[in-house]
Amino acid sequence: MILSERSNYEEKRNFIRMKVDTMVTFTRADGKDRYEGRCRNLSGAGMLLETQKKLEMGDRLKVTIPSEGPDFAPLEAIVEVVRVIPEPDLHMFRMGVVIRKICN
Repeated sequence: MILSERSNYEEKRNFIRMKVDTMVTFTRADGKDRYEGRCRNLSGAGMLLETQKKLEMGDRLKVTIPSEGPDFAPLEAIVEVVRVIPEPDLHMFRMGVVIRKICN
């Protein structure tokens, strides 16, 4: 993007995306089987998760992001998988998820 384009650029997202690098745990919405992964970015509407567990578009998960300290509760949310990107060289998947409900 050149400078003149940058000055005319308007963010199309409703929420700013923040880069993060933190471990997460998740279960399917039915509560069976616990998995681990990493959250790579987070916004008010969704997350980018990396995991070795292949999931399908439409899967609903309960994701837990641990807290950095005792003054804050972990973030727990129900999310829906809306994008799955295989990363065969890394033996993992990148998943775009939409936050459907904050649980805490």
